[in-house]
Amino acid sequence: MTVEILGLDIGGANIKAATADGECVQQSFALWQNPDQLPQRLSSLLRTFSGSPRLVALTMTGELADCFRDREDGVRQIMHSVQQVFPALPIQVWLTSGEFVSPEEAYDLTELVAAANWHALATWAGRAVPHGPALLADCGSTTTDLIPLLDGCPASEGRTDLQRLAASELVYTGARRTPVCALATSVQLSVTEQDPPQSIPVAGELFATATDIHLLNGDIVEDENDHETADGRPRTRQAALHRLARQFCSDPAEINTAQILSAARQIRDSQLQTIATAISRVMGSLPESQEPLPVLISGSGSWLMQRALQHIATKRRCDIMLLSEMFRSDVSICAPAFAVARLAAERCTDVLLPLSPHL
Repeated sequence: MTVEILGLDIGGANIKAATADGECVQQSFALWQNPDQLPQRLSSLLRTFSGSPRLVALTMTGELADCFRDREDGVRQIMHSVQQVFPALPIQVWLTSGEFVSPEEAYDLTELVAAANWHALATWAGRAVPHGPALLADCGSTTTDLIPLLDGCPASEGRTDLQRLAASELVYTGARRTPVCALATSVQLSVTEQDPPQSIPVAGELFATATDIHLLNGDIVEDENDHETADGRPRTRQAALHRLARQFCSDPAEINTAQILSAARQIRDSQLQTIATAISRVMGSLPESQEPLPVLISGSGSWLMQRALQHIATKRRCDIMLLSEMFRSDVSICAPAFAVARLAAERCTDVLLPLSPHL
């Protein structure tokens, strides 16, 4: 059996892959710790699919990982790893200029290759809203992309990560990996049971992450086999209580469970407000419309995005469309990989590897 098109979205913490017909998989991979293992991990991921691809469509964000000398070096090394795994296949690389190029061309266009996955997603997903203004909101484990659309096309103010950060179109907060000290600077807590609540600073250290906050608030479930936490201990409620207590230089023997849960709620609300403020700003850049503004939501943190929309200051009415409900399989968590695969299926048929008579 043959997979026509395989889309790859290679990030610094996750590798996402999807076929153009909706088969998809996500694997955690700390690229910044093990860049030399990327080819091996890609080969392993490929074996989870039901067939072999005839073309690979590539996009990435992992070039920012600090294992690379700079972003250009990261783009080049990631592309080289993909070419190692697929030496005989045509590879097409997505650019923020809205087109595919070969790896040979991409080596000279690294600025357009870097962090282009949001643009591929917006180019494809925009077809669901072909007329008027809309917003694409993609929330993952690490970052949130807020991409304005106009008549089905990306209409972002920024193209590079720096420009998008400045325009609030890239919000460096996500549903899993964001350190708690980046979500809030302080919370209201009582030092002793007799004292009234007072402002307590959050320690500027990686003791806990968004995973713990959302686990303690009931939005992420426990998983004893998941050790991708701040201290490497399992993703359980009890371990999360300890991790969050450390964020206040304490442990559950010093501040009780009720206090820790109160802190978790406050930190969650702070993150929601950060995202909501960015949404309001990006919405404000879109033309006014008599109709409700379509908001396309995707990503593993879709639930967080829906919650943030309830916090926005604008009175603009929204029509929420979940990518996870628009296809027969849930491609939402691998949306950029799926998008780049679909785009390649439409645009790159002329470079497809001929089908072998033995397949």
